[in-house]
Amino acid sequence: MRATIPPLAETSVNEVVRHCCELEDGNFAVGFDSGSLQVYGSDGVIISTDELGEKIVGLVESQENIIVATSTGGIRAFHTELLWKYDIESGCEMIFSHPNGVLVADSSNMLLLISAQGVLLGSISCNSPVAINCSEGGLCAVASEDGSILILNASLEIIHESKAAADDVETVSCMEFRSDDVLMVARNSLGVVVDDRPENRIECWHPERGLLNTTEVFSRVTSMLPTDYGLVAGCFDGSLLRMEIGSSELEVICQFEYQVSDIKNWEEDLLVASWFDIFRVSNDGSVLWQFEHPGIVDWVLLLEGRVALIGDDRKQRSNPAPIVIIDPDTPPSEDHFSHHLLEEREDLSGALSPEEEAKVMSRPEFSLESERILKDLNEESEEYAIEVEAESDILEELSASARAINLPPVADAGEDITAVSDDEGKAEVLLDGSDSYDPDGDIVTWAWEDERQRVIGSNDRIRVRLSKGVHVFYLTVTDDKGSATKSSVTVHVK
Repeated sequence: MRATIPPLAETSVNEVVRHCCELEDGNFAVGFDSGSLQVYGSDGVIISTDELGEKIVGLVESQENIIVATSTGGIRAFHTELLWKYDIESGCEMIFSHPNGVLVADSSNMLLLISAQGVLLGSISCNSPVAINCSEGGLCAVASEDGSILILNASLEIIHESKAAADDVETVSCMEFRSDDVLMVARNSLGVVVDDRPENRIECWHPERGLLNTTEVFSRVTSMLPTDYGLVAGCFDGSLLRMEIGSSELEVICQFEYQVSDIKNWEEDLLVASWFDIFRVSNDGSVLWQFEHPGIVDWVLLLEGRVALIGDDRKQRSNPAPIVIIDPDTPPSEDHFSHHLLEEREDLSGALSPEEEAKVMSRPEFSLESERILKDLNEESEEYAIEVEAESDILEELSASARAINLPPVADAGEDITAVSDDEGKAEVLLDGSDSYDPDGDIVTWAWEDERQRVIGSNDRIRVRLSKGVHVFYLTVTDDKGSATKSSVTVHVK
């Protein structure tokens, strides 16, 4: 059994945290679908709350201000109070911090650069962006739904463009800038590679020289951490990999049971989130301690001497997992491995009082007649003890089999949609399968198909541009034990 550490604090939330960011003062902010923006201290105590009334789709810190992107109302800046608001008619899709302010991808396929004072500095058209990133020097990267990538300078002018292969279905699962402005991109070919391209690969893009090299990875990359020596990558199969600058070889640092969702530096070590757990891993791959979070860990936030763990208890959708604060430097011990279980036991209403415990521990007095009766009972019990033991073994096997049963995930492609076409006879529609869930595990893959059974997307939400008529799309979700279910949605474009 690995050593573990206790939590410093646990803070309950009323709904699942959708977005979060670290703040320079050691605090952190979280956003919810309800439009609630909350700021917490490093002790897990809430400092402030603002109700925006619109779904929050992203938040970042920029020059000590919290910049919030909403689904329909543009972006807003806060510093203890609302500072300014920049309206975006089509609504926002995502946001990322930029040295001059923030990058915002809106719902009309535009990338906007907005200053920290709320002034539009530049914009560029981009095709269905699914991820944006920015370097410390102001370089920008945009990944599109079809797997293509744009690398832009600080003025949003195109430096390099890597178009998606015409003979393949590609996606970008991760991308990060190193401190030397080299962009690291994890690409996937969704299993339909027709040439020598690796199905899963990491590409290195230089801002001046373009593509430097490509390294094959044997599992989809789910998290990246740029380092001074290169890159640390976490994969869907639970492998933690190290890649050094100038080398195309990958070193396996550690192997976990489940996919890696986040990686952060902590002193000379790494903090690695994998499913419900977070691990502290040394440079040689040794696991120094393991902490079990009440929910699946999505984010690891670095505070001042502490860490906030934020996730979603996807087994109990009506009971969001709490925000947990830990100190990674706490001396590990095996005494803490069951702290949640011990707390639950202490709250049991059937606990004995001190007087009742004294009675239980005291030795009862028996009469001679009582001893004779007990002796007869013991003799009879010996005759069928072996039979009871055999029945117990059978029950234990049945119980183990029941625990091994995997409940399939629930696919939800959303309600049927009616959309109005534009002047070109087209309509852009969002297919939303984010309400899909797995009752006893985690959904690991989404696959959207059109009426011709062609895979058109691998995220829970995708955008499609459709002509007039009736269109049917199918969503297949697969859980972490291989079970899959399918749902459909009909879109009527008038």
